[in-house]
Amino acid sequence: MEGKKENKTNMIGRRLNTSAWLYLMGFLLLSPHISTAYAQSPSTNEAECISYAYSESLDHSFLIQSEKKAFGNNITIVHNCPYVEVFIDGNFSGYSDLDKFKIPITVGVHNIEIRSENHTNIMNNVTFFPDRLTWEFEYYEWAFGNDMTFEEYISMSAALAQTNWASFLTVVVIFALVIYVYWNLINAYVDRNYCEEVIK
Repeated sequence: MEGKKENKTNMIGRRLNTSAWLYLMGFLLLSPHISTAYAQSPSTNEAECISYAYSESLDHSFLIQSEKKAFGNNITIVHNCPYVEVFIDGNFSGYSDLDKFKIPITVGVHNIEIRSENHTNIMNNVTFFPDRLTWEFEYYEWAFGNDMTFEEYISMSAALAQTNWASFLTVVVIFALVIYVYWNLINAYVDRNYCEEVIK
């Protein structure tokens, strides 16, 4: 029995040695055909130029990207390039070699391009809303709703404010009239039903 056990362990050991040799030989034969990965290290002298823009409204910042919406009256350009030129709707709008600077922008849809020597960042169809978040609905109503001019929109807002004041004053007048009428009715009832006796 002991001879059979030793014979089995020797066979297992031989099989392991044979398969290890086969794997080693296969690896050595295939190694010239396996491609090696090679990447050039980044140059320390030339850093890649990166730029982005954002706008701010109250405590919120909005990253400017193509086909996006943002709030604010200014855009802030941040970059690590030697200089940048900013074009809004194809018109030159600013040049700076500072890392961060602001440019005013009007409400509406704009195409923004940030250019440097070997770098261009293009943001198309960016919609800018006024510098308050609550104005989005009013701006949409004005810009896309009834084709009103800005003056008409302002006069409509003034008319709405006058309507609110008129409603408030109407409530005050009705309250005063109701109190006056009830006061007279109560006085008439007291005068008719109660007598005052004068004692000397």
